[in-house]
Amino acid sequence: MNDTPEHIKALQLKIWLSKPPEERLKQFMTDNDALMQFWKNAKDHLQEVHHETKPFFGEGCESCDK
Repeated sequence: MNDTPEHIKALQLKIWLSKPPEERLKQFMTDNDALMQFWKNAKDHLQEVHHETKPFFGEGCESCDK
């Protein structure tokens, strides 16, 4: 996605780098845990609904479209 202007990206980076390393590490670990939980939930959903673990990108799935 490329909808954030460069001057905003520069400000975000400046703010991020102004934080202490331990705070950045803690935030990274928190975000990473949330991302891993998201993918686990997605995989569990696929197994429950489609009885498979491969992503399903094709025609609509009735149970997923709700």
